Amino acid sequence: MNRIISLIFIPSALLMLFSASLFAQSSDKTLYLKIDYLKVQPQQITEYIHVKQELWNPIHQARVDNDIILGWNFYSVFVGEPDAPYNYITVNVFDDFNKIDYYGLNELISQVYPDKDLDEFYEQTRSSHEVVRTEIWQVDGVIHDDDTAIPNGNYITKNFFDARGGTGEHAAMELDFWGGIHEVRVDQDILNGWAMYTLYYPEGDVRHYTYSTIDYYEKLEHLTIGAGMELARIAHPEMDDEELSDYFNRTGASRSLFKTEIWKLKDSVGYD
Repeated sequence: MNRIISLIFIPSALLMLFSASLFAQSSDKTLYLKIDYLKVQPQQITEYIHVKQELWNPIHQARVDNDIILGWNFYSVFVGEPDAPYNYITVNVFDDFNKIDYYGLNELISQVYPDKDLDEFYEQTRSSHEVVRTEIWQVDGVIHDDDTAIPNGNYITKNFFDARGGTGEHAAMELDFWGGIHEVRVDQDILNGWAMYTLYYPEGDVRHYTYSTIDYYEKLEHLTIGAGMELARIAHPEMDDEELSDYFNRTGASRSLFKTEIWKLKDSVGYD
């Protein structure tokens, strides 16, 4: 059974827009993503991959085993903006904000690698890449068909939206109207899952976007299957085409798209 984990208030009338098979539930814990955008020079890629997959995977597994993180994903930018300042991304999933800042990391590294010098270990990590920026996102809603906190997939499209200056309906449009459509896409094996995230930090005018949606795909070819009127009719059979078109228009008026990128999954921990 597909489910949406809804972490913001949704008016009961809008919940009726979901199809009958959708199971809605609230969570007593807010989920957060800590996303690090990384730049790796061509001559460093081999060393960087070794550091991320060979040295750090056991540490991330220990973090999962000790309930510090729920999961960890490692992506490369498959399609991005020209001259993008980053080419790799790591994502840590937390359900405790207090644990975001490298909680207990020194102790875990020493447990996993008792013979390694911590300073040398960190220097090996730092020398393999540059951290361009770090963001913290709050999870607003998730649709998927497994028991993990966050869906996963071999490819994702990350859509960066700016809701400032919009109508204020962006959350309702994404979670309620589009949520039903994304559930149909999961049911038809087009998507592994979908989620909406609000940018928690940084704050202020420095931000180019305020929230994001992510589509999680198993196969690259599935990115070519659109989510238009045909799927909307299945998701919302109570609406006629005129009403559906109105929702499409209201979605566009609620926010602007800053950019969309395709990320390719390189490795993950905690999603088995």
